[in-house]
Amino acid sequence: MLRHNSLPPFIHPYLVSAELDMEPLDNCINLVHMISGEMKGGRKLFWRNVRMECERLCAERLKLTKWELLAAMQALSIYIIIRLDEGETDYNSFDSLLFATVIVIAQRLMDSGIPCNYSLHGTWQDWLFEESRRRLSVVYRVVNMLFYFEPAAMCNLPADLILAPLPGNKQLWEASNELVWKLESEIQGGVQTKFGLAGSGELVRLAGGYLYVVKLLAAQSLAKKVSADCFGKTAFAILQ
Repeated sequence: MLRHNSLPPFIHPYLVSAELDMEPLDNCINLVHMISGEMKGGRKLFWRNVRMECERLCAERLKLTKWELLAAMQALSIYIIIRLDEGETDYNSFDSLLFATVIVIAQRLMDSGIPCNYSLHGTWQDWLFEESRRRLSVVYRVVNMLFYFEPAAMCNLPADLILAPLPGNKQLWEASNELVWKLESEIQGGVQTKFGLAGSGELVRLAGGYLYVVKLLAAQSLAKKVSADCFGKTAFAILQ
């Protein structure tokens, strides 16, 4: 993201278009550009602005739309990954504020009564919103695997599953507009299968609210499958 002026694989290009109000994400992208150059004192200024952005999000959380809440969670995930990659410094040592912001925004997103419409028979925007949330939840859970991350405890996941549900179909996600998405959904037959990663390292098909899983792939083929169909990059690679 820093080197190639591109978006992480859990953020769709449409989300930064002029059609949606994604101010927290727009602010994040502008701040990341600040540290991608050679500006003297850029890191210090970056974290000063991140602190102010966290304070603003906490104060204005009740006013944010569903898209702004999503944008806030996406922006916070990027700040956290940068923080982990950078290590602790004199000017980024406000982890408690960063984590508190994740918690209050996530809680607001859960309590806002936003209907979940992940159907291929709905609208592209609805599907994109839910798929973005799904990919974002995977990022936060991966962070929790690498480091203790208190907000991850808000995710209620069966003990035998490490990640679930995994990101959806790659072709659907890469659709650049609703027409392409609808054409791809017709190719899929209007059916989506949910997958998860079990504690044994096996890829499983989810059904019945995750209470029933079907073994699909052995552990040795999992990495290739997930890379091809789901995520494509690790959490840290998105910033390189």
